[in-house]
Amino acid sequence: MQTVHVRGRTYNYAYTIGRQGAGGNGFSWVHDIALDHNQNLYVVCRGDEFQPAQRITVCTLEEEFVREIVYGAGYDDGQFLWPTSVAVDKAGNVYVSDEWLNRITVFDSDGKFVSKWGQAGSAEGQLGGPAGIIFDKDENLYITENRNNRVQKFTKDGQFLSSWGSEGSGSGQFNQPWGITIDGDGDVYVADWHNHRVQKFSPDGAHMMTIGTPGDEQGQLRFPADVAVDRDGDIYVTNWWSSTVEVFDSSGDNITTFIGNSENLSKWAQESLDANPDMVKARLRVPSLEPEWRFTRPTGIVVDNQGRILVGDGQRHRVQIYQKEDAWVEPQFNL
Repeated sequence: MQTVHVRGRTYNYAYTIGRQGAGGNGFSWVHDIALDHNQNLYVVCRGDEFQPAQRITVCTLEEEFVREIVYGAGYDDGQFLWPTSVAVDKAGNVYVSDEWLNRITVFDSDGKFVSKWGQAGSAEGQLGGPAGIIFDKDENLYITENRNNRVQKFTKDGQFLSSWGSEGSGSGQFNQPWGITIDGDGDVYVADWHNHRVQKFSPDGAHMMTIGTPGDEQGQLRFPADVAVDRDGDIYVTNWWSSTVEVFDSSGDNITTFIGNSENLSKWAQESLDANPDMVKARLRVPSLEPEWRFTRPTGIVVDNQGRILVGDGQRHRVQIYQKEDAWVEPQFNL
């Protein structure tokens, strides 16, 4: 896919940001992504048991390293164990959910620890596996909980406001919800991971629509990780198990599927390759590099106001970027 015209839309694969790295200008097991109001990219690096690299890496969309938020793995202020999601408020403060520590940690725009809040439990206002987080226009924070199977709404400083959801497979119920987003009308979309669907709700939690059905065909979902909505109302879902991004219109009909198109290396990856002749030789021995282009377990996804679709390519330790162009009109021919 370089350019695709489909149902009045034009999509182009644009470029890729990132490479695998335990620190600095690299990512480690991308778990979520977010943009601030200056279009800086925040990447949740989850690390793993072999490479503890829990941190938030910040860079520009031109792949210039800005900073990283890292206090080491642990229970102390500013530390993470299982960082899951990131959101940035209007002032540039950074909020990170940790599903093991059952808390939200807040940093300022320079990456300095500010505060933390959250208490483990299942009562209102307590947290059980906080996963996706997102701010609404009033800067209230919505949180999905994969162990409590609900969505909760808090003020920025952690004061409980409301909640909805319960365990199950019916409308409005969840089975390990993960990613969450809010569209321009304030409606809330939740990636219902183990129910293999996305659900849409009003701001107060009334069920509005279910998007996707379980399966492995185009337009179906298998463990969706995250969801984003563009200014036209089109819906983008990272389909974790199938390693695709499924695109739906506002009524829930499938438009197209992205499979990953990172044919060209990112700037950071190319710099690493140029500095390592043995790696160049090893790549020349591979019959085809095509598998490297494709998504492998995509996670976080976000759409900016310029129609760029950023996909966290989880196990490839990078972010692939697509561009949605202005509406494409089907050519008309006089016969």
